[in-house]
Amino acid sequence: MTPRLDADQWAEVWRPRRPLATDDLSQGCWRQSRPDALSRRYLEHSPRALLSMLVIDVDHDDTLLRALQTPMTHPMPSWIAESPTGRGHVGWVLKTPVCRTDAARLEPMRFAAKVEEGLRRSLDGDVGYAGLLTKNPVHDDWVTTWGTDELYELRDLAAGLGELMPRTLPRKTADASGLGRNCTLFNRVRLWAYRACRRYDDRAEWEEVVEAFALAVNHEFAVPLPAGEVGHTAQSVARWVWRNGFTAEGFRAEQARRGLLGAAKAGRANTSEQQAAKRRKVDRAAFIEEARRGC
Repeated sequence: MTPRLDADQWAEVWRPRRPLATDDLSQGCWRQSRPDALSRRYLEHSPRALLSMLVIDVDHDDTLLRALQTPMTHPMPSWIAESPTGRGHVGWVLKTPVCRTDAARLEPMRFAAKVEEGLRRSLDGDVGYAGLLTKNPVHDDWVTTWGTDELYELRDLAAGLGELMPRTLPRKTADASGLGRNCTLFNRVRLWAYRACRRYDDRAEWEEVVEAFALAVNHEFAVPLPAGEVGHTAQSVARWVWRNGFTAEGFRAEQARRGLLGAAKAGRANTSEQQAAKRRKVDRAAFIEEARRGC
């Protein structure tokens, strides 16, 4: 018999320290202690800095059937949490979380977004799901079916999806969904910020401008991301770009540094050419002297 996850094991692999949680989505959510969050109907499934679980929202009344039907077009889920109507959330626990801070590499997040899209296609999940909060699988209001206790690497999930694993993410902002929106938002804001930052000398003003640009990009999505998530992405990009010398002052300093390096390289090149010329002269003189001796 295949080992199954249970409530205690899920709580152990659930990583957030102070997660967002709520009993009523219409009333908003707020950060709470882990014990308090575990008593709520909805909670944040991954820390802000790390993507540790992938969750798909199935807006159909046969969530369990779609998640466990044979033949299965996706890897065995870690859990399925359903409402009495049969609608629910299906989740997979990642063995190696994906970093999503300002220090993160974009490629792993893109890969995670493609895996999530493949899982969504397999279940015909909701493209508008924000991916921030999930039905708490240990809460009594939900009917939870526990799946495998195996922790997945992204590549294992990708392999299990087969033909459903997309090769690329949508290029148009309006077509992005799920984690793809996060990747698109981060990339658009990042590339814009590298050049735009040179025009600003005040950090507070810079961070406001970046957030305004990020909100503008977010409005291009068919289903926009939550404002708080957009603000976090904007803040991460703004701080990273400012810290790494893309400001006007930093740009001038970098240009000066590159100029000095170029001059130094040119100087070394000229010296090398002069030395080579001297060697050529010496060799020519030696050749002529040798020729004379032979005559």
